[in-house]
Amino acid sequence: MKIRTKIQTYSSLFLSVMLILLSIIVLIAFLWISVERERDLLEDQASLIEENILTKDLLSGDPDLMEPYIPDDGMVRIFGTDGRLVKSFTDEEDLEGLAAKAINEKGYDFTKADGEYVLTYRYPYPDEGKKLGMIEVTQPQDTLLDNLSTLALVLGGASLFVILLSILAGKWLANLILKPISIMSGTMKDIEKSGEFKHIPLSNQSKDELQVMGVAFNRMIERLELNYNQQQQFLSDASHELKTPITVIESYSSLLKRWGMKDEAIQEEAVEAIHHEAVRMKKLTEHLLQSASQTEPSADVEGKIELISFCEGIAQTFRRTGNREITIESEFKEIYAMTISCKLEQVIVILLDNAMKYSESSIQIMIKRKADEIFIGVKDHGAGISPEHLPHVFERFYRVDSSRARKTGGNGLGLSIARTLVESFEGKLEIQSEVGEGTLVTITLSHQILI
Repeated sequence: MKIRTKIQTYSSLFLSVMLILLSIIVLIAFLWISVERERDLLEDQASLIEENILTKDLLSGDPDLMEPYIPDDGMVRIFGTDGRLVKSFTDEEDLEGLAAKAINEKGYDFTKADGEYVLTYRYPYPDEGKKLGMIEVTQPQDTLLDNLSTLALVLGGASLFVILLSILAGKWLANLILKPISIMSGTMKDIEKSGEFKHIPLSNQSKDELQVMGVAFNRMIERLELNYNQQQQFLSDASHELKTPITVIESYSSLLKRWGMKDEAIQEEAVEAIHHEAVRMKKLTEHLLQSASQTEPSADVEGKIELISFCEGIAQTFRRTGNREITIESEFKEIYAMTISCKLEQVIVILLDNAMKYSESSIQIMIKRKADEIFIGVKDHGAGISPEHLPHVFERFYRVDSSRARKTGGNGLGLSIARTLVESFEGKLEIQSEVGEGTLVTITLSHQILI
């Protein structure tokens, strides 16, 4: 059974039972109050008869004397001290056959006589302090029963009407309660089919538990989407970042295999390069895992580095693996800075890798110092980037030329990762390019890390 059906069924059933019980209580209360009222009236009649039974000679048998004391369509009977009927006053033949109960104490009976219900009240009357007999006043209760039947009919009709309303209200209430759940269920199915993360539209007017449930669901979806995006980012970043050191290691291992055993200098250079790239891969892996996790990354340690020799070491690796001319240009022999060397190296590697992919001529690394800033530029002489593409080159997976990207193996992640790394040590990354002239990407190190 669906929840909607359960809500409608149980709410209607509960209301029906409550209405039936309430109707029974009302009918019983009405009957009891009505009987008590009739009993009081008959008691008053009997009391009047008892007061005048001797003074007005009511026992003489004259009906005219007893007429004022006889209830409408009722009967008055007087019994002697021996319990025998003394006088009976009535115009209703149906009541004459009513069995007598000569009991010398007050009381009443609600009985059935010849198919109709009657109320009989007994009242003892004294004579000079002695009980001589019993006055019995009887009245049919047709009106009371008619009123009781009418009340039962009204209560039944009203209950039926309320039950019908409750069914409609139960349906409306079920729709109101289950609407957010239905929306949530539909959203889950859409997510399952499309693989896209979607939120439940919420109304800010409501502050009930359903609103809280919807907010919790949206937060859960946001968390799942964040985790999914982090996993995807980790996979794409890992494939991009680890490709260069793996290529370097592969190139130097091939070099060792061919010439390293015969040339000690080549052997030393190759071993040093492989060890350096292995260490860099380890740091890259740690950085990628921290970026993909939800925990705060550990603080990177700044260190003092000499930028010209630092860039020369990176360039030498690319000269060997890419068989390309890479020159270092600077008006200074030495420039020192306090920075995070592993991140800066990762950025320069990305820029050199891009320059080698998208150009075939020489590459320049230009290092300048002006006031409290240091500029490291990587310039190639490739095809360049048209102005309409420049604002988007730092976006993830953005490719200026998809056919060229497929040819070179690019995936549109390099500059996005580089910019994130530069911003992590409070630097800036800027790009300038002219079609047919080449591209210049500049890293700016601010005075905060300058010595």
